Order: sequence, then structure tokens, then C-alpha cells
Amino acid sequence: MNGRSSLLGVGLMLVFLTAFVSGVSTFVNAYAVGVTTSSDAFVTVRNILVAGAFVPVALVASRYLRAPKLRGIDWARLVVIGLIGGAIPFLLFFHGLELATKAGGAVTASFAYRTLFLFATVFGLVFLSEKFRWWVVLAAGLILGGNVLLLSLTAPIWTDGTSYVLAATVLWAAEYTVSKRTLRDLPSATVALGRMGFGAVFLAGYLAFTAQWGVVAGFSGVDWAWIGISAALLAAFVASWYPGLKRVDLGAATSVLVLGFPITWLLGILVKGSPFTLGEAAGAAVVVAGVCLAVGLAQFKATGAFLSRLLRPSTSTT
Repeated sequence: MNGRSSLLGVGLMLVFLTAFVSGVSTFVNAYAVGVTTSSDAFVTVRNILVAGAFVPVALVASRYLRAPKLRGIDWARLVVIGLIGGAIPFLLFFHGLELATKAGGAVTASFAYRTLFLFATVFGLVFLSEKFRWWVVLAAGLILGGNVLLLSLTAPIWTDGTSYVLAATVLWAAEYTVSKRTLRDLPSATVALGRMGFGAVFLAGYLAFTAQWGVVAGFSGVDWAWIGISAALLAAFVASWYPGLKRVDLGAATSVLVLGFPITWLLGILVKGSPFTLGEAAGAAVVVAGVCLAVGLAQFKATGAFLSRLLRPSTSTT
């Protein structure tokens, strides 16, 4: 039990780290897509860089963990993960974020992405046979209600970009479901590389098909700087998310990701000096409460026990 609790504790910590990275990424990418000349080219080049960075990581991890030889079904799953997780939704999301930002609706588009946990929880129940817990319904209500309070009442409620972001969100929920199943058999580094590697191949093909590779040659120094920053954040997201997802139920893990929205909101206050209301502050608190309820006391206890063992000074006998 201690071993399982330790794995659960590590997983939950990694998922919380992913949520933090996600919140920062959303804030940064809203700026990035506003200055780049092509969101498609931006996403493709960035993802290729991340995929290249994960090649040596996956090779070392596979050798160290003595990963099993990939079967046909494993390759098929990795290709699907790359297509519906590492390619299509990135194009949809960034195009949607670009449209929403121009229309002044970036925050509401971000809210659409934060509904990912709803789709993922349903997928986990149906396809992964995860247990249904009554308090998840209450947690979902708190999470959604808190996020609504965080929305700006002066921003457009719905834009064309929101539709693209919502479509990307559903695809990512489906990909995380397939990834969760695949992680039963393969190391997280292999799944992460499959997502980014095959995704990069699909994106490169799309850019060639749409004759957009010429745009890359015209990237300015500013474009490359934003690509580098966004790539580093994406690499951090992937590196923490898949090891965490391997150890935590899909519904709980994706619920934690919702914390990214309050983090994005807080960054807007700290960096841009955006005004905020008591209602928005209450919304952030409600989201945190909802996430805690969704994760469950048992998983927090496992994390606390792991941290306690980790921080406990070692003793030796003579």
C-alpha cells in the first residue's frame, strides 16, 4: 500500500505542476499568437522542437525502464495519440485563440478549454471503467461555477475562436483517454514522444500541403523568441503531465488542470495590472475548492504521506 500511495502522491504532485505550467502557457500563448505571422507555422515549428527534445529522453527512459518492445497495437495507439493530441487540436486551439484574442474574447475561449475535465471524466467512466463518485458532480458544479465568476462581464461571451478551442478541447480529452490506456503498457516518455513525434509529422505534412513552409523562412527574431518560450512551456507540460496521468485517474487529473484558469487570471493581475472584483477572487477560491473535492481526500492523504516520507530525515543504526 505504501508503494501505491507513493506512486499516487508523485502523480498528483506532477499533475499540479502541469496545471501551473498550463496556466502560464495560456497567458504566454495569448501574447505569442498576437505577434506571429501564422499560428499554423508557429505551432508546427514549436512542436517539432519539442518532439526533437523528447527523442533522447524517451530513448534513455526506455532503456533504463526496460520498456517492452512495441506491438502493432502500441504503434497504432501512438499514431492516434499523435493525430488527435499532438496535431489537429493544436491547430484548432491556436487558430481559435488567435481569433478570440482579436475579438477580445481570449478569456472566454480559455474557459472553453477548462471544460476539458467534463469530457475526460465521462470518457474515463465509459472507456476506462473508472469509478463514479457522487461528490464529483458537486465538484464539477463548483469548478464550472468558479470559472464563470472568473469570466469578464465586458468580454464577448462567445466568438468564432471559442468554437475552435472547444473542438480542440474535446479532442484532447479523447487523446488523454487513449493515452491513459496506453500508459498501462508503455513508459510515459514513450507516450509523450508518440504524441509530440507523430503529431509533428502530421503538422509538418499539413504545413507542406497548405504551402505555408515559406512563412517559417520569414520568421523574425521576435517570432523565434516566442516559439522558444512556448516550446519550453510545452515541453514542461508534457514532461510532467504523462508521468502524472500514469498514476492518477483521468477524471481527477484533468480536474486539477482546471487550476490553470485561476493561474492565468492571477498572472493578468500581476503582470498587466488588470483590475479584479471580489466576485472574481471568490471564483478562484471556488475553483480551488472544487478541484480539491474532485481529487478526493484519499489522494491528498497519499500525497501528504509521500511528502512526509520524502522530507523525513534518514536515520541510520550503528
